[in-house]
Amino acid sequence: MKKVGDILREYLRERGWLTENPYTALFSAWQTVAGEALAAHAHLRDIRNGVMIVSVDHPGWLQIARLRKEALLAAARAAAPGGRLHDVRFFLGSGDR
Repeated sequence: MKKVGDILREYLRERGWLTENPYTALFSAWQTVAGEALAAHAHLRDIRNGVMIVSVDHPGWLQIARLRKEALLAAARAAAPGGRLHDVRFFLGSGDR
Protein backbone atom coordinates (compact mmCIF):
# COMPACT_ATOMS: atom_id res chain seq x y z
CA MET A 1 0.00 0.00 0.00
CA LYS A 2 1.36 3.43 -0.98
CA LYS A 3 1.52 6.34 1.40
CA VAL A 4 -0.69 9.35 0.70
CA GLY A 5 2.37 11.60 0.36
CA ASP A 6 3.87 9.33 -2.30
CA ILE A 7 0.61 9.25 -4.25
CA LEU A 8 0.29 13.04 -4.09
CA ARG A 9 3.92 13.56 -5.15
CA GLU A 10 3.45 11.18 -8.10
CA TYR A 11 0.24 12.95 -9.13
CA LEU A 12 1.89 16.39 -9.01
CA ARG A 13 4.98 15.18 -10.90
CA GLU A 14 2.86 13.61 -13.67
CA ARG A 15 1.14 16.93 -14.25
CA GLY A 16 4.37 18.92 -14.24
CA TRP A 17 3.49 20.80 -11.08
CA LEU A 18 6.28 19.36 -9.01
CA THR A 19 9.81 19.81 -10.18
CA GLU A 20 12.88 18.55 -8.41
CA ASN A 21 15.80 20.84 -7.73
CA PRO A 22 18.30 19.92 -10.47
CA TYR A 23 21.21 20.65 -8.12
CA THR A 24 20.24 18.34 -5.25
CA ALA A 25 22.39 15.54 -6.66
CA LEU A 26 25.35 17.91 -6.97
CA PHE A 27 25.23 18.87 -3.29
CA SER A 28 24.94 15.18 -2.35
CA ALA A 29 27.85 14.17 -4.59
CA TRP A 30 30.13 17.12 -3.77
CA GLN A 31 32.88 14.93 -2.29
CA THR A 32 33.00 12.85 -5.47
CA VAL A 33 32.71 15.90 -7.75
CA ALA A 34 35.48 17.85 -6.02
CA GLY A 35 37.59 14.85 -5.07
CA GLU A 36 38.20 13.75 -1.52
CA ALA A 37 41.21 16.00 -0.85
CA LEU A 38 39.68 19.21 -2.24
CA ALA A 39 36.24 18.50 -0.75
CA ALA A 40 37.82 18.44 2.72
CA HIS A 41 38.77 22.12 2.24
CA ALA A 42 36.25 23.45 -0.31
CA HIS A 43 32.52 23.49 0.35
CA LEU A 44 29.71 24.07 -2.13
CA ARG A 45 27.64 26.78 -0.45
CA ASP A 46 25.10 27.82 -3.06
CA ILE A 47 24.23 27.97 -6.71
CA ARG A 48 23.07 31.34 -8.03
CA ASN A 49 22.05 31.85 -11.65
CA GLY A 50 24.17 28.93 -12.83
CA VAL A 51 27.21 29.92 -10.77
CA MET A 52 28.50 27.57 -8.08
CA ILE A 53 29.57 29.43 -4.94
CA VAL A 54 32.37 27.55 -3.17
CA SER A 55 34.11 28.54 0.07
CA VAL A 56 37.67 27.40 0.63
CA ASP A 57 39.37 27.29 4.02
CA HIS A 58 43.00 28.10 3.11
CA PRO A 59 44.77 30.22 0.46
CA GLY A 60 46.71 27.20 -0.81
CA TRP A 61 43.51 25.23 -1.37
CA LEU A 62 41.98 28.29 -2.99
CA GLN A 63 44.78 28.25 -5.56
CA ILE A 64 44.32 24.52 -6.16
CA ALA A 65 40.57 24.98 -6.58
CA ARG A 66 41.11 27.76 -9.12
CA LEU A 67 43.55 25.59 -11.07
CA ARG A 68 40.97 22.78 -11.15
CA LYS A 69 38.07 25.08 -12.05
CA GLU A 70 37.31 23.65 -15.51
CA ALA A 71 37.54 20.02 -14.35
CA LEU A 72 35.37 20.85 -11.34
CA LEU A 73 32.78 22.53 -13.53
CA ALA A 74 32.71 19.57 -15.93
CA ALA A 75 32.25 17.10 -13.05
CA ALA A 76 29.51 19.30 -11.56
CA ARG A 77 27.67 19.43 -14.89
CA ALA A 78 27.82 15.64 -15.08
CA ALA A 79 26.43 15.34 -11.53
CA ALA A 80 23.60 17.79 -12.24
CA PRO A 81 22.67 17.25 -15.89
CA GLY A 82 19.34 19.05 -15.44
CA GLY A 83 21.06 22.21 -14.21
CA ARG A 84 22.62 25.02 -16.14
CA LEU A 85 26.05 25.55 -14.64
CA HIS A 86 28.38 27.96 -16.40
CA ASP A 87 30.84 29.20 -13.77
CA VAL A 88 32.40 28.65 -10.36
CA ARG A 89 33.26 31.42 -7.91
CA PHE A 90 35.61 30.66 -5.06
CA PHE A 91 36.12 32.69 -1.93
CA LEU A 92 38.28 32.30 1.12
CA GLY A 93 36.27 31.93 4.29
CA SER A 94 33.66 29.99 6.18
CA GLY A 95 30.69 30.66 3.93
CA ASP A 96 28.99 33.40 5.95
CA ARG A 97 28.50 35.53 2.83
